Amino acid sequence: MINRMHIFTALFVLSALISLVQLTGRTIQQQTQRPAMPLHSLTEQFMGLEKAFAHAARAGYYTDKNMEHPLAIAQFEQAQYVLAPTVLELNNTSLPLIIFDCTSPAAALAKIKELKLIPVSANNTGIILAVNPRVNKP
Repeated sequence: MINRMHIFTALFVLSALISLVQLTGRTIQQQTQRPAMPLHSLTEQFMGLEKAFAHAARAGYYTDKNMEHPLAIAQFEQAQYVLAPTVLELNNTSLPLIIFDCTSPAAALAKIKELKLIPVSANNTGIILAVNPRVNKP
């Protein structure tokens, strides 16, 4: 005959197993829905631009990315960190120097052309630096 302690233990173990299966399912679902982080460091995208910004107090940072997305926010913050003390102004294209960090190099170049800016450099991560010929040098 099964006593109450055995029933209680069996129910406890069953409850723990159900909770473990549910937790595993939620974890797998969360991991598969996470956006993939790029293999390269976010900071490396902006390395090499320091010389161009050496004497600029302010510069523009144009992006067509969703700035509510954590990765887009992190990219902007990393650019600000690398280029400090230059202050980057988000989506301000009226400054002498503007960084274009768009969803594609083609999108960045199209915007540069539309704004009648001059692209001066690009790197292998799609970051393009442009100058505004209608504004005094930095």
